[in-house]
Amino acid sequence: FDVSALRAARTKLEGPLAFLDAIIENIPSMLFVKDAATLRYVRINRSNERLLGISRDNVIGKNDFELFPKEQAESFIDMDRKVLASGEMMTTEESLSTPKGRRVQYARKLVVRDASGNPLYLLGITDDITAQKAAEEAIRALNANLEARAEQLPTANKELESFSYSVSHDLRAPLRAIAGFSRIFEEDYGAGLDEEGRLLLKVIRDNSHRMGMLIDDL
Repeated sequence: FDVSALRAARTKLEGPLAFLDAIIENIPSMLFVKDAATLRYVRINRSNERLLGISRDNVIGKNDFELFPKEQAESFIDMDRKVLASGEMMTTEESLSTPKGRRVQYARKLVVRDASGNPLYLLGITDDITAQKAAEEAIRALNANLEARAEQLPTANKELESFSYSVSHDLRAPLRAIAGFSRIFEEDYGAGLDEEGRLLLKVIRDNSHRMGMLIDDL
């Protein structure tokens, strides 16, 4: 039996398969393939191993119930069955328990069919969006805080306005007394003041005027 033709065909096929395998292993997205009939894993890539913290040898041939908590596994398989039933690609956000803690992933799942259109595999492509979801939550919290502060702002402004009016009103009474009495003093006793006395009186009146301007600004 001449196997040379078989070897040539195998060699010709190995090149494209190696190329495809290199792409699958090096894409940053997590990729898994499940048998359509049993929903057991038949392939995962390196990114999936890193996320799960489990080697592929401990994943291949197993189903989700053997890898994840019951509630989580039920959620995954329910989604898988919906995809197989509809035949359409479906997307979802899934929460996943991993050795790195709770992670959130964005999953796209679709059916891989044979030439006759029969489902062979379920293909899943997922991306870890934990950091993105945390950032969105931080933005929501910040917006809520800003909205709360914005609601408090009118009240704070009214309180500040009331305070400013009260302070300016209370300051004007003694200021008017200072300005008034200094004017009376100048009129009644100005002639008897020496140059320094008149200068000091002018300083009092000038500063009273300046204080009045500051109150107006307030």
